Amino acid sequence: MLMSFPTRTHIYSLAPVGWALRAAGHEVRYVGQRNPSEVDPFLQTGLDAMWTGGDFDIAKHRHYAEPGDGTEENYFPLSEARPEKLTDAFVSEAYETTTAMIQYLNRDRLLSETLRFARQWKPDLIVWDPLMYAAPMIAKVVGAAHMRMLYAQDQNARVHFEYEKLKARRPDVSWPDPLADWMSEWLGRHGCEFDEDLRFGMASIDPSLACVRFPLDVNYIPVRFVPVNKPLAVPDWVFQRPEKPRVLLTLGVSNRQVHGVEQASVTDLLEGLGDLDIEVIATFDKTQLSSVARIPDNVRAEAFVPMNEVLASCSAIVHQGGGATIGNAVVNGVPQLLVPGTIWSERASAVAQEKRGYGLFLDLEDATAERVRACVVRLLEEPSFRQNAVEVQREMLATPTLADIVPDLEAAAAGHRQAVAAGV
Repeated sequence: MLMSFPTRTHIYSLAPVGWALRAAGHEVRYVGQRNPSEVDPFLQTGLDAMWTGGDFDIAKHRHYAEPGDGTEENYFPLSEARPEKLTDAFVSEAYETTTAMIQYLNRDRLLSETLRFARQWKPDLIVWDPLMYAAPMIAKVVGAAHMRMLYAQDQNARVHFEYEKLKARRPDVSWPDPLADWMSEWLGRHGCEFDEDLRFGMASIDPSLACVRFPLDVNYIPVRFVPVNKPLAVPDWVFQRPEKPRVLLTLGVSNRQVHGVEQASVTDLLEGLGDLDIEVIATFDKTQLSSVARIPDNVRAEAFVPMNEVLASCSAIVHQGGGATIGNAVVNGVPQLLVPGTIWSERASAVAQEKRGYGLFLDLEDATAERVRACVVRLLEEPSFRQNAVEVQREMLATPTLADIVPDLEAAAAGHRQAVAAGV
């Protein structure tokens, strides 16, 4: 059973493990809420889907990032990882915000209807999106093994361990654990107790590079990243060798889908690349371009292009730091400039990549057209960025595939069933 937050980035991130298990002969099914505007991504995976918990229309549930109050941003910047910013108040609020978001996305109707189905279907293994905490709780009740499938850096775990460090350095304060309290209350209704495996799964399947993985006490299973993009006929020009360096410019889809707003300035990004002797492929739709006075002559604006395929001919990519975008660039050996958002783990990923030497980053407040231009020139002209990008590409390609770990998933599911049957 696969449980995903119902937007395409999250749906696609779970698809590869579903494909690996299906190819090994197992029955695989997405189970969870239906997003009326995002039914197609479920169907595009080729895997079964079962709707529980009612509809979740993202546009009607922009609870944590509603623009329009006159401030630059009025949602909590979970991506913040600079030590000087991690004050006691910030860490406490980050944990409370994360827990509130999890509770909001895993409400009682979703829990009860999915549990009813799981009791009937009896899954042996539940693989879950890091936002879908209904999954481990339901797994606990029905006796299934459960594992997380990460789509970006492990923000949930980072926030948790920062909170644990806060509790350790401030033992004079009685710190609550709202996540454990919420899970315990629901589990108690079904005769079960909370345990620590429920926070991060029995294991966490992680398709990211070692250099961007947080050094945390979590059972990570590294796997090779699998690019998954909206299926479509690939246009001929994607495979034509460009006459000039080709640079992909994208801000992904998550921000505008989930939060209804872009954090980076589309105008500044286009102006920054417009004066360079390069070919720019900008994946911006009409809404994103509505505030742009002029599209530079060297820019090809496309609402969507298959990222993995177009990156094969790119010399650099400029993007917002989403996990899937990073993964697509890594498997293609392409140097990256990140203008990281603040929604999840974008900035931490950007810092790690710059440290590893295959990318650069500019914080949102520093991302002027001039600075974007200067960074892209460095990526194109300094050989070390391409060399290091190829090195991390080789590291990724040497990582076990999801097919390689299927026997481990099978063994974990079987072993857990035996332990449950034995009352262990």
